[in-house]
Amino acid sequence: MSIGAMRNRVEIQKYTASSDGAGGSSLIWSKVASVFAEITPKTARTNEFGEDNQQREVVTHLIRIRYRSDFTTKNRIHQTYSRGGIRATRTFAIKGIINVDNKFKYMELTCEEGVPT
Repeated sequence: MSIGAMRNRVEIQKYTASSDGAGGSSLIWSKVASVFAEITPKTARTNEFGEDNQQREVVTHLIRIRYRSDFTTKNRIHQTYSRGGIRATRTFAIKGIINVDNKFKYMELTCEEGVPT
């Protein structure tokens, strides 16, 4: 694994309860850590979602990051980047986690982009 391949800065996020200031709480995604990752697209397909049967493209990615013991499929990956002066974001739902070669050095995350997290 070339460390140069891990050139994408991403955020690991988790779903947490946050006070709404009126005695209640709401669930939000909060940042756990910023890490570097290798993001490789794998497949693309069209799925139907919702009651109105809107079609949405789902892209599967393989994301590789350094090993973390606190990481689960309940987390998500969020990326903010700029291309040609335009700022954009991507969100990846985590579907599976592999400890590469069982060495606790890298993790490969099977993720989907384009689906609700």
